Parts: sequence; structure tokens; C-alpha cells
Amino acid sequence: MKPFRLLHLPHLPFRKIASEINLVFLSLCSKKSRLAVKLSGIKSIGLSKRHLSTSHSIIIDFVNLWIFLSLKKREEVDDPEEFSAKYKIGEQVFKSKFYENRGVLTFLCTDYYSAADQIVEYLKNTFNCELTRCKVSPSGYPEYRQLITQTINNSKIRELDFGESEQEVDAEDIDFVFNNLKTDKMLIVSGRLDKTYQLQNPLNFPFFFVGYAPWFRPEDLFNANCEHLAILLADKLEPANINLYLKQWMNGEHSRILSLRIESIWFSSSHQNGSQQLFDGIETRSFDMKREISDYKKSVFYSLFGNQFVDYQFWDIRRNDGTIGSVALKSSRCFFHVWRIK
Repeated sequence: MKPFRLLHLPHLPFRKIASEINLVFLSLCSKKSRLAVKLSGIKSIGLSKRHLSTSHSIIIDFVNLWIFLSLKKREEVDDPEEFSAKYKIGEQVFKSKFYENRGVLTFLCTDYYSAADQIVEYLKNTFNCELTRCKVSPSGYPEYRQLITQTINNSKIRELDFGESEQEVDAEDIDFVFNNLKTDKMLIVSGRLDKTYQLQNPLNFPFFFVGYAPWFRPEDLFNANCEHLAILLADKLEPANINLYLKQWMNGEHSRILSLRIESIWFSSSHQNGSQQLFDGIETRSFDMKREISDYKKSVFYSLFGNQFVDYQFWDIRRNDGTIGSVALKSSRCFFHVWRIK
């Protein structure tokens, strides 16, 4: 095939080819290429930024690829002289280098936060999208309180991921998040809380996920008012607690819940009577394999239910108003999904 001028192509061929390449690179080549990308109408499906203790980055996600943009200070890189490409983004000129083996475009900066803001604004304007997700930790973003109250709460950011998986989070820090993040936002807690930690108020987010929850108590589950709730390593939650939760749901409580995920040692194979305790006093039915799932609202885990390629056991249970819920068990994992008509 002979070389051709990409920017001279008609709209549809350009859009088709451009959607298969690194659009951020293309937009940075020149003002003309940025305008062509912008006019193509290709939109991202997600834009996020991360400020952690050891990394600062922006990720833009398209249907068929995601692009990772990293921020480093000059003293943090071994080869600053190799950052030869220069791009003006907003009011700043960034030296950059593309690490092909990792697929990462890295920019040198003097301040992580202003640099990230400039790049995010550039991407929002170029791809007609919004910043939808932030992942921060107190050590990576010391002014996280201002970020939550002045930026996240008053923006189209839908999700906050707080903390780092291998780092402890102080009770004072997480209490601030719980008490000040608007309850229409999704919240993920990645940091580790001490097992003695106690929630001050019931969870009331549309989506709440915590990956390490030895502190999570049965009353925290019963009092939660979430649509999607995922609690991992929840050693204080036993099958009897989930049994009571399911009975409460069957009797009309927990009307907001759409999906529930619990991982606890009490559901593992070493506790053989876990499933018996889970369904004690509950009438179960065979899982309806003929259910047309497209008729129902999606949950985070709904595609798991009835999937013949996953090694789970499935049951259906019935609420007093006729609504059906399904329970799936495997090893230490318990899933509950409510089949709610769209």
C-alpha cells in the first residue's frame, strides 16, 4: 500500500483509521491534527486521574484501547535527556518520552497536580468527554479534602477510589471521606483500615466496594443503603448474617439493593455447613436458566449468574412482592443479585 495523507481523508475513512491508533499521539502532532481528531467525533468512554504515593497519571479509555499518560519529575527518571519530544498542553510545555515496551507516554513536570489538571483539560476538550474517576491517597494527594469538597462533589466525576492497597488508612481520613463525599458518587476504599475501625454512619452510596474489610460488622451490612455493595475479606460476616440479610430482603427491606458481593472465610470449603446456614429457613428454587436477562437492570455481577462456564452454585429466592433474587456461591465468595425489571 502506498503512503497517503491521513488528514486529507474524508470524514468516515479518517474516523475508521483514527479509531485504531493512538489518538492522543495523533492529536499532539499539530493544531491541524488535533482539530481533525476533535472533528472526528471519536469520544472516550472514560477519563481518570490518579495521584498515589509512587505514581501520578492520567488514563483515557476508548472502546478498543486505553492510553496511559504518566507524570514524572526530572529527578525521578534515569534518562531525562531522552525526553526529547515537546508538546504544549494548555499553558505548559512538556518534555516527553514514549516507553514502547510498556505503552506509556511519560511527561516531565515540576508539579504533578497542575500538570495533571492541564492534561485533563486538554483531553476533555479534544475528545469531548468528562473526568469521571479519581484515585487518590492521602500521601499521593495531601489536599484530598479540598479535592473532595470543592472539585469532586461539584463536578461530573462519578467515582472516587481512596487509598492504596498496601497502605494503612487513618480512621480520621476515611471518616472525612464517608462524611463529606456526596452520596450520589461511587466509592471504592483501597486502603487498609484497622479491624477495630467502626463506621460512624450507614453507607449510602450507589456503589461501595472495599477490598480489605476485617472491620466490617454485621450491623454495617444491615444498615447499608447501597445499590451495589461489595465487601471483601469480611471476616466478621458469617453465613448466619447473610441469612438474616436475605430474610430481611424477602420481607421487604433493603429495597435499593441490586447486587451484593461478600467474601469471607466462613464461606470457604473449610466450613462445610456454610451454605446450610446461609439458607436456613429460606425456601430456595432452582435457578431459572431460561430467564431473559436483557429484560432486567444490569448489576456489577449479573453476567455471572447462570453462566455455565463458571464453577458456581446458583439458587433463586422470592421476595414477598414477587421479585426474584439469585444467590451464587463458590469457595469464599457469595453473590446476590436482584432481578429488577428495567
